[in-house]
Amino acid sequence: MGHRLVKWIRLIGVTVFVTGAPIALSEYVLSHHALSLGRQEARYIAAQYLERAEVATGEALSLLSEIRTSNHEDCSAESRQFFGLKAFGSKYVSQIGIADETGALMCSEPMGALAQPARLPATEQGDPTVMLGILSDRKTMRQAIVTLRINDHNRLVARLSMQALDIEAGASYFQDNAIVGVYLEDGAEWMKQVGNWQPTSESDTIIENAVSERYPIKVMVTASTAAALSNINSLRTMTIVMATIGGVLAFGFALWTTLRASEGDAFSRAVRNREFIPYYQPVFDLFTGEIRGCEVLVRWLRPDGTMVPPGQFLPYAEATGLIRDITRQLMTQTVSDVGELYNRNPGFKLSINLTAMHFNDLEIMEDIKQIYGDSLIRYEQLCFEVTEQHPLKDIALSRAIIGRIQALGSQVAIDDFGTGHGGLAYLQKLGVDIIKIDKMFIDHIGTDHSSQTIVDTLVDLGNQLGLGIIAEGVERTDQVEHLKSIGVATAQGYIYSPPLSAKAFLEFARKAQGDVAPARTAPDAEAEAEVGESFAALTVDEADPAAASDADASPDLAEEQRPAA
Repeated sequence: MGHRLVKWIRLIGVTVFVTGAPIALSEYVLSHHALSLGRQEARYIAAQYLERAEVATGEALSLLSEIRTSNHEDCSAESRQFFGLKAFGSKYVSQIGIADETGALMCSEPMGALAQPARLPATEQGDPTVMLGILSDRKTMRQAIVTLRINDHNRLVARLSMQALDIEAGASYFQDNAIVGVYLEDGAEWMKQVGNWQPTSESDTIIENAVSERYPIKVMVTASTAAALSNINSLRTMTIVMATIGGVLAFGFALWTTLRASEGDAFSRAVRNREFIPYYQPVFDLFTGEIRGCEVLVRWLRPDGTMVPPGQFLPYAEATGLIRDITRQLMTQTVSDVGELYNRNPGFKLSINLTAMHFNDLEIMEDIKQIYGDSLIRYEQLCFEVTEQHPLKDIALSRAIIGRIQALGSQVAIDDFGTGHGGLAYLQKLGVDIIKIDKMFIDHIGTDHSSQTIVDTLVDLGNQLGLGIIAEGVERTDQVEHLKSIGVATAQGYIYSPPLSAKAFLEFARKAQGDVAPARTAPDAEAEAEVGESFAALTVDEADPAAASDADASPDLAEEQRPAA
């Protein structure tokens, strides 16, 4: 229980990490990027307001300079008319006039609705020629003024429009959450625009300033960090969605890996507990109907009695190398299962499947000698089948191992001939004794001319090379008749018998030997129950092709013909 809990904790940890790490990393990156863009946006807004303040101030100063040089420096009707014309033609200046040294407005145009013009600050003799100031009325509306000295007592005055700084700068989402202030050098406030946000702490704000190099003006923009971060909400959502998908995939993969590891543990335990048992598929002489031996196939019999077909575990066994242990167990079990039968029938052959892994070293030779050396099954009764489905890594070493097997008196066959990697090269280089024609070619005898031609060609090739030939997967009487017509003497398949348990095979062999040259004898009820198949007890000559096909059809049929161990 503790080990399983650790696995689940690890699984959850991997999922949380795969999901949370991208979110945390993206949050860090996106937040820094968003704040950087927010500061950039605040600087842009400050620059826009500063530019407008400089333009408005520059225009006012330009008008005052023009008035002074045009000699309209008094409050005469002509000068006042000139003031009004200039103000009307200006974009940012709303009023032009003259003020004395006390700040009293001596005259101004246009007067407009100003019944009581605001008093300007008093000036002294040492004050600058050009001055900026801020005027505020009772409604706290602020206006900037620009003054230009005429003489020691009087100054020209340009009052800037209240709308001079009425601009739209920056993104709306940002402006709504920002405070923009325009100030003079002495701190006097020219304009302040407040959005829908009020700062609560310094960590909640972005502050950017812009200072004029020509006039005593500065702009300060204070913005909400939340507003800046809101710009990445869509990216945040996308990241969360993608990270969640990644987490689900990671969980699925980790769960699959955990389950595979658990399956691997279960599989290793099954090997240690010797849950893999041999099943025996009889091999017959097509002409005499006599049983000639069998091929050993593997089944996984679980402790609860369920049977696992080879297609569900052989790839894993081969990939992990456990196939060596399984093959060793099967060979050992054959001695116990059929040793007596083979001792009484010296002409019987026992075919054992080997994989490409068995030809990587000489370990298989030690296994053969140790298991069969002093057993009731003689070396001459053994046939080891080499499959084409997986390529042999070292052809020279494989040839040497095959030579040693043959030196014992055993035979070597190429299984599934014509379907895999080796083909004719195996015939040329390995020096085998027998070729087994794969079921995929036998299936189409009588229905597909190309497949039938391939079968005829393989048989002819085998005969010319002096090789034995065995047909696999024979299911119909027309297949039997065609194979006999081209000289194939040995076959196996469901028309004779499916793979049988040891007990069922021994009973089957006893009945087959007791009959007068039968082509097939039905197993007893117990054997049928063990293999999960039903088939009619027919001789080859009596069998009906359609009935045989229906009776022998099985979802595991293809699995019975592939090398098992």
